Amino acid sequence: HFCIGDRYRRALSKTTTMPTIGVGEPDTPMPSTLGSMNGTWRLDKLRGKPSMRGYLETMGVPELAIEAHEKGEEDHETLHTIEFSDTHFKIKKQSRVTDLGLDLKLGEECLANLPGDRVKTTIATTENPGQQVKIVSRMPTMNGMANVVDTKTLQREGSLLVLVQTLTIKNELSGKEHTTTRYFVPHQGASIPLAATAKGSVGKK
Repeated sequence: HFCIGDRYRRALSKTTTMPTIGVGEPDTPMPSTLGSMNGTWRLDKLRGKPSMRGYLETMGVPELAIEAHEKGEEDHETLHTIEFSDTHFKIKKQSRVTDLGLDLKLGEECLANLPGDRVKTTIATTENPGQQVKIVSRMPTMNGMANVVDTKTLQREGSLLVLVQTLTIKNELSGKEHTTTRYFVPHQGASIPLAATAKGSVGKK
């Protein structure tokens, strides 16, 4: 069992699993037709403002690193692979600039020891297992301590399942706050070849 910030040492399999779709009329937005967010999701780069710039700036990440992160996500796919049960939430985040893993027991606070005797705390809760999760973290950044709320919600838009991520970060000292909303769609196909620079150290979103 690993907590937050562990780098995956194994790449995703060559094929990925499509999110589970429930049985029902495509246009009927009832919970029973949603299914589960289990599976692999691809960032929709054409919808909204998917850039992580505001989030990273609030953390104090240098401009060159932010530009590299933006270019990596613009030029290559970003995939999130989720395993969601009644007791655990697990996600793999992979792109050309990110290689991160998160495995949390629902309702149980997770402590991660960081360099410099720093500690990051994370807790995940859900009101609807498989379809909604709220991950609350308190972590040290280059600008001091920050609180992060990452909410993922499964929704149906016509015949398409969409995973909506709302990511809010607030700096405890300055009070500066930023919210990023990103949209993910079901992905099927090959995994992403990771860049040698993908060490999971930029933003850890």
